[in-house]
Amino acid sequence: MSLSLRSALLISALALAACDSAEERAEKHFQKGMELLESGDRKRALVEFRNVFALDKTNKKTRLAYARTARELGNIPESYSNFLRVAELEPQNMEARLALTEMAIVAQNWDEAERHGEVLLAAETPVAGSEIPALALAFREAVQAGDATRVREITRDAEALAEATPDNEILHRILIEGYMSEGEIDKAIAITDRALEKSPDRELFYRVKGMLLSQKQDPELLEAHLRATIAKFPKDEETKALLVRLLAQQGDLKGAQDFLRSEIDAAEDKLAAHVTLIAFIQQSEGAEAARAELETALPLYENANVLLALKAGLLFDAGERNEAIAILEGVVGGAEPGAETDRYKVTLARMLVSTGNEVGARKLVGEVLEADAGQVEALKMRAAWQIEADEADEAISTLRRALDQAPEDAQAMTLMARAHERNGNSQLAQDLLALAVDASGNAAPESLRFATLLVEQERFTNAEEVLIKALRNSPGNFDLLNLLGNVYLNTEDWPRAEQVVASLKRLPGERAQTTADQLRLQITSRVKGLDEGIALLEEMAGADGSGGGQAKVALIRARLAQNQPEEALALARELVEEFPDSAEARQVLGNTQFATGDFAAAEETLAAVAEETGVGADILQLARVLGAQGKGAEAQAAIDKGLAEAPDNADLLWAKASYLEGANDIDGAIEIYAALYERNSGSPVVANNLASLLATYRDDEESLERAYTVARRLRGTEVPPFQDTIGWILFRRGEAEEAVSYLEPAAAALGGDPVVQYHLGRAYEAVGRKADAIAQFEKAVTIAGADDLRPQITDAAARRDALAAALEAEGADQ
Repeated sequence: MSLSLRSALLISALALAACDSAEERAEKHFQKGMELLESGDRKRALVEFRNVFALDKTNKKTRLAYARTARELGNIPESYSNFLRVAELEPQNMEARLALTEMAIVAQNWDEAERHGEVLLAAETPVAGSEIPALALAFREAVQAGDATRVREITRDAEALAEATPDNEILHRILIEGYMSEGEIDKAIAITDRALEKSPDRELFYRVKGMLLSQKQDPELLEAHLRATIAKFPKDEETKALLVRLLAQQGDLKGAQDFLRSEIDAAEDKLAAHVTLIAFIQQSEGAEAARAELETALPLYENANVLLALKAGLLFDAGERNEAIAILEGVVGGAEPGAETDRYKVTLARMLVSTGNEVGARKLVGEVLEADAGQVEALKMRAAWQIEADEADEAISTLRRALDQAPEDAQAMTLMARAHERNGNSQLAQDLLALAVDASGNAAPESLRFATLLVEQERFTNAEEVLIKALRNSPGNFDLLNLLGNVYLNTEDWPRAEQVVASLKRLPGERAQTTADQLRLQITSRVKGLDEGIALLEEMAGADGSGGGQAKVALIRARLAQNQPEEALALARELVEEFPDSAEARQVLGNTQFATGDFAAAEETLAAVAEETGVGADILQLARVLGAQGKGAEAQAAIDKGLAEAPDNADLLWAKASYLEGANDIDGAIEIYAALYERNSGSPVVANNLASLLATYRDDEESLERAYTVARRLRGTEVPPFQDTIGWILFRRGEAEEAVSYLEPAAAALGGDPVVQYHLGRAYEAVGRKADAIAQFEKAVTIAGADDLRPQITDAAARRDALAAALEAEGADQ
């Protein structure tokens, strides 16, 4: 035998020996692991099992042993992955399927639970232990379906199973949720206590018990439980916040402060803990107390920039704006570049915007975004400016970057909604407002914004749901209660409306009391009739103070509505006698005189009020009285005089623009509306008026595009003047079919406006509806009358005649 042949045989033999050796070694590691398990040394057993996997990855019996042991040790991810490997190697291994289903249920991973549970429950022979996960899957299905009867049945089944297996966590969860659905809070608490006895380190059940005790409304037990939870989990910031909120709600502000001070002593970041205390003091005791604590804290920390920034914020809110800005400018100027400094710059930018220094604010925001292109607060400020400038697409792009960094930022979602609204995407805007409510945790501002939109759409049930959820977080919020009261008036849900009255009455302040009285008056008038409502008003009007005065004003309106001018005037004079120094009372008298047709007396009264107050609304009312007497020049002079003293008064500028438009000074009116729009581009009425004049009276492409940019938010509108504006703009842009969809309802609603009829006629003509166009042009001419020489009316007559002649010629040809 040659040497090479002997070598080859030797190598082959060694290879076979090595193969046998690997299997044997794997078996030895497995046996060693099992011996360690029997002796109770589970961690070393896992090491031996891992040695098996290094030699044989598909060893099922070792995988099972490893998965069982890891689960016993609480290492659920390791256990799950190894049971999953077994199920992949042997799909009908029911031990693995049962374990996977149980662990997925506990982890609330329902997709996985259903995937493995389906195999488990389809087994030819029932699998021991499968009844509990099967019950859990059925329970979830019943809850999702809203089947209360089935939920109760499964809860009873879970009670029966719990007698044999009282420590099963899945049964605990079913029973807790089942008892909660039945209102059996004490039973749910008892099950939670049993779960905690079995798993004293499970944070989940501490949270569940806290929630249950909160529902039970036992503050002493809840406080004790929250303190026990914090002792067990000292880094549980959510529970700490709940404890502070509970103490504050119980009026124990000292206890809450004592707890927060103890947190400072125990905290690694003492400065952050002190900031939390200061914020709490500000919320519970006011700015002055917070500033006092701030002054105490400042000497305690070397780098106190965050405290200085907080001090600046308190000063700014207190009206000491220059000092606040100076402090924050000092902080920014002396701080090292970084994320914290960027936050200070954004705060400073907001202060500068509030004081009218938008240039300085934009500079700071630019610096922040140059250093960190993803700084969310700076991106939101930039997007807000872009929206105001009608750069909606750019704002959307900016906000996408912000939401990439902070997907749950409710303010960014709200801004995104505004941007889409500017683009005319009203449905997308609405969807984003709904998302903002969820992202904010049903916070009051986001909820109020969305609910207001729902009320405008007459979706009162949806609005009620949004408002009730928000009130759970902010039970004393006036604006939420006020809107909810309006919802119940619209749905004629009088018992719930009365509950809102009671809630408003519990709030401090005159505004809440007055609103409650007005709501009660509405309820009384609509349930018991107008006479009962007036009787209530008379009772309220007889009360002392401003509340009685406001009721008297309402009673004046009621007397006028009943055509009782003398009684209304008598009440107005009583009001002036009761409040002789009140310009508002004299304005009520002047308005009553105006309403009863005594124009001369109204002019005298309101002229004196306008001279005294210089308020734009008072000057406008005087102008209305003058206009009603045919004194147009004097009315305009009154407005001009008011503007001379208050050139930026929006009410007076609006009135001036209306007068200019009526006098056919369209350029002057456009100039005023453009200035108003620049100051507040968020006003749909200003946007409509500016766009309407641009599209109606200017023929150049630049003006048309400007009109479209301003008015595109009006797409989808159901407001007739807005429909006319966007419809006419779409017509002029060549989108006649869509224009008709807006102009038809506008013309129907504004039947007395010849220009609106003319607009629809032009759209009909463009889409080939000649007969309809002729009828529409005829309507415009008839409404306007022979003396109306506006170009639209002249053109309507010419187009009517031309189309009629064309139709006649077509008929002759046929």
